[in-house]
Amino acid sequence: MTATTDTTEIEIQRRLGLSYKKTSIVLGIIGMFILGIPLGIAAFIFARKAEVQGVKSTAGIVLAVLDIVLAIVLLVVLRPMNL
Repeated sequence: MTATTDTTEIEIQRRLGLSYKKTSIVLGIIGMFILGIPLGIAAFIFARKAEVQGVKSTAGIVLAVLDIVLAIVLLVVLRPMNL
């Protein structure tokens, strides 16, 4: 392979990683308001895919964990109130 081909493949991986990162952040933000657990899990998966591609996705992971934790807390708090 030539240097140009290697650079192009690296650029494609980086762009794919950035796309995964953006998707994880969007899912994490939406998950704050609706469907916290499923969207949190999806956000976490996309954030991990971004990191596999070499792109840091700390915000996506934090939002994903926050979605899941908040959804569980709301289920525990609202369940006794029969809401």
